[in-house]
Amino acid sequence: MSQRKRFTELDSMRGLAALIVVFYHYTVYYDEKFGHAQWGRIDLFTFGHYGVQLFFIISGFVIYMSLMKVKSVSDFAIKRSIRLYPAYMFSVALTFLVVSLAAAESLRTTFPEAMVNLTMLQDFIPAVKNVDGVYWTLRVEMTFYVIMAILLPMGLARKTMPIAIIWLAASAVIQLANTVLATDMTAFIEKYSMSNYSQMFIIGMMFYGIWQNGNHKKYFYMIGLAIGYDFIFEGVTNGLFSILFVILFQLILMNRMQWLNSRILLFFGAISYPLYLVHQNIGYVIIYRMESAGFLNISYILVPFLASVLIAYGIHQYIEKPSQSVLLTMYKDRREGYLKHPLVKK
Repeated sequence: MSQRKRFTELDSMRGLAALIVVFYHYTVYYDEKFGHAQWGRIDLFTFGHYGVQLFFIISGFVIYMSLMKVKSVSDFAIKRSIRLYPAYMFSVALTFLVVSLAAAESLRTTFPEAMVNLTMLQDFIPAVKNVDGVYWTLRVEMTFYVIMAILLPMGLARKTMPIAIIWLAASAVIQLANTVLATDMTAFIEKYSMSNYSQMFIIGMMFYGIWQNGNHKKYFYMIGLAIGYDFIFEGVTNGLFSILFVILFQLILMNRMQWLNSRILLFFGAISYPLYLVHQNIGYVIIYRMESAGFLNISYILVPFLASVLIAYGIHQYIEKPSQSVLLTMYKDRREGYLKHPLVKK
């Protein structure tokens, strides 16, 4: 199957999703968790947490596209690690340092917990706290990677429709079991199977199929099932946002969203990953300090936002891009050297 050129609108969409989540955390979620001194609640960002839902749909598309390009599980794992870990590890260290120096007790983690966080596996360990609250989504993403990686050596990765049908059905069984039985075990399985979010990734995978193979009805039927799943198990609001995101995705595929290719949105798309990683707890520290010093106008929300953007840009420019370039070159050279070895079967 030939790979079409990736469209940049997805990068802009990722940037928009990151911005929505950032302002949700700084307004609605901060107010719920700590209480703003005078800023109050901003209803505009009440539904901002659904930006994560958009992240998962985009990830379903992009990661499935990446899976089609790799030749082995190790190839997939190494390339994903190179993409994710440099920016992530720096963000963990920076957030831990800032929160510790600020003596923000409710946000603090211990040094051993921070060390575990560097592995990105901490949310799979119930007793270990995330260095930043947003890291829970990485556990969901990694579960998706594992599911895809399991399918790869079995030769099933390209069987998009059977994968989607079986996965959604299994997720429904898990959710029903937890609803009916409501035991610690069923709750554990529901959480770590990511059955609450499988429909998002499936929608992304279906759009990848549409992008590569055209508007076949089977893809739209599967998207419809995923949306129905969302309404049944995650609620009406969740389902309505899924419909909105599906419409946006379809408009992108129809080249009706060219306005997304603006320099500003592409910039935020480029820094979306580090921005997502560093904005929450560091932003909370800044907001608390400002409010304690009497800076109470809502306009001061731009201070933590701009600080997070600058930090994210620095990570992207001086950590993420250079490390990926070096590590990918090293991996490519090592892999080519291995393949050229006389003892390797051709």
